[in-house]
Amino acid sequence: MAPHAIDFVCESVHEEMEAAKPYLSMTTAQTSPEFIESWDINAIMDPIARDITPMWTAVLNAATESKICHAKADADSEPQDSRHTTRNIISSQVHYRRSCISAKVQIGLGLMAWSTGASRNLINVLHKAGLSRSYGSINDVLGSLQKFSLAEAALISRGPHALAYDNVNLSAVDPEQLLERTMSKVKTGTQTLIYGPLGAKPEHLLLQPIIDNLAKSPRLKLGDLRPTQTSATEYLFQTAVSVSKILFKYFPAPEFENLISDPALQHRPRRPLPKGHKTRFYPLSITTIEEATINGNLHVHDNIYIDQLHHTPDSEFLNKYAIPCLNDQLTNARIRGTQILRAKDINPWERREVFQLAFGTFHLVMNLIWALLHTHRGTSAAHGSLSYYFTLLEKARLGNDRPSYYTLLSALTQILEGLILNAWHSECGYSTLEEFAANNPTTDDILRIARTIVDKYATPTCPVSPVEMPSKPRKSSGKNNTANERHGDETRPSDNVDCVYSNTILLTRDLLYVIEITKAMSAGDFGRIEDILPQIACIFRGAGSNNYSMEVLHFLFNIKHVWPEEFA
Repeated sequence: MAPHAIDFVCESVHEEMEAAKPYLSMTTAQTSPEFIESWDINAIMDPIARDITPMWTAVLNAATESKICHAKADADSEPQDSRHTTRNIISSQVHYRRSCISAKVQIGLGLMAWSTGASRNLINVLHKAGLSRSYGSINDVLGSLQKFSLAEAALISRGPHALAYDNVNLSAVDPEQLLERTMSKVKTGTQTLIYGPLGAKPEHLLLQPIIDNLAKSPRLKLGDLRPTQTSATEYLFQTAVSVSKILFKYFPAPEFENLISDPALQHRPRRPLPKGHKTRFYPLSITTIEEATINGNLHVHDNIYIDQLHHTPDSEFLNKYAIPCLNDQLTNARIRGTQILRAKDINPWERREVFQLAFGTFHLVMNLIWALLHTHRGTSAAHGSLSYYFTLLEKARLGNDRPSYYTLLSALTQILEGLILNAWHSECGYSTLEEFAANNPTTDDILRIARTIVDKYATPTCPVSPVEMPSKPRKSSGKNNTANERHGDETRPSDNVDCVYSNTILLTRDLLYVIEITKAMSAGDFGRIEDILPQIACIFRGAGSNNYSMEVLHFLFNIKHVWPEEFA
């Protein structure tokens, strides 16, 4: 009986494997971004294992699981996901060994390995094991994905869209080809993304109304930098909520469980994206053109829209509609340079008037925390300075002018939360926070104390004595030395001013702005950032970061005087 049973099983498995080929068939040219986005091993293999290859599935299950384990798995309410996925991977290897076209799983695994930095040799090892296509085939898949992405981006670029690009460093040699002590060969290029704005219509992006508004717009005045009453009120409320959440984060008392989810203690939306919305983006090919100069930016623009997206310089979209362009400050400054250089050219595209510039919020907060580091750094011996707190918290790699964004933001967040938690200890009205929580404070109590903390510990109130500044710079030689020393004495704070307390208030105020921006970014609510942009511009100016201060002022000017409401 055994030989007959074996023959029957083998014939059945043979027929099943042949029947499964069309369901796993995929060539490199057929690989699309939609397939990669929805790729899932179990989603691909489960229907095949259940409906097309039941005999093979039964044999594989018997081979990979004992009867005892099978009985335990049946009794266990939780599915054995790892064992199940392993079987699907084994099945995909068998299908791939039968036909190299049955490669839906192998293409996905190969791209996953490539995206994590796997070397050519490792990908080829995975190919020999039946887990991936070969390194050359994976490169062909990337080329296919590039064509699909460019075609999709070209279609999107015929309608309302936004543009963003930045420099990128490209390694010209594979790491395994570099010898010891060999200089790494790196090329600088430009990476471009196109975004589909939510709810944008062509009539909202008409360029001529923007040009007309710019021609008749007044100059930006100091009054334009004053926050409106609504903006100020909203920011104070958002800050009070942030202060409350710090208490709940570090003191999760049972009495606070209902307060944590209380609607009155949640951030109020200003101009949020719809819940669950994710902005679609379309990457273009990386070019080796450097955007480090004005001429380089002109070449980048032509490469994007003329070479890759196949527009013509006199096409309607490149001359009739505005293109929101979000970049870092330096890129925006160079684009403005191209607009000045081409001011008298023949059409809006050649004059680069189509690009309406704005800053990226990530670059905004990154440069903001760098500016605050420069302002509040001090020394490790100066109580209340950032260097003092870094030493206290044993934070490393924060000594240079521009440390890692995530390292610095984490350290600043920890410092702010410590200062706020200490303020809660002082203002809760009880000797300990346990006693405060035991008295079941209400939502109004939490908000009242949070506002008190903001007013008392994050709002500068120390009067500053007016100092008569010299009308001309004084030389540091001869008899003027005495005058300079006398002027220096006048600018020193008086003895009755607590400098540590005053500087801590300023530090807390500035860090609360940082937290507000980061939380607004996470919530997808740019309206909350817009509420505090005037203050952010002043902080940049005071910290000596004039370029970013001007960038924020450009944005405020456009919102108030240039861009139509639908565009803004």
